[in-house]
Amino acid sequence: MKIQSTRQLAAMIRSQMSSARKASQSQGEPSDNAKKGNLRAKKSQAPAQKNVGSLIVQKVAEIPLEDPNRRRKTFRVFLESVLLDELGDVLVADPRFFQMVDHIQDQMEADEEIAPVIEQAINLLLVPTE
Repeated sequence: MKIQSTRQLAAMIRSQMSSARKASQSQGEPSDNAKKGNLRAKKSQAPAQKNVGSLIVQKVAEIPLEDPNRRRKTFRVFLESVLLDELGDVLVADPRFFQMVDHIQDQMEADEEIAPVIEQAINLLLVPTE
């Protein structure tokens, strides 16, 4: 991976983490009426219009706290979500997409320059749930 593209990826991760963190902090416990309104709004949104940060936070929250691979899975959720948002949700039906994500994640985690950024992203994502 070129240094410039690594820096761009790091900037994108920081941006997405910031958005995800703001979204999770701004979400309090809504009233029953607000929950019903939110459900109707979610149903009426096109998948491409959903906030990627909110989806990431939701998926990360579903990873069990006791899962020994929780940190790696957290980054996997982030990576898949960002790639699907950038490349299109249609890829979710293609098994090669998930092989590609495996390959990308392995390469990123092995890169000494990007590994600290990954750890920072994981830490930011896990703040609301730990």
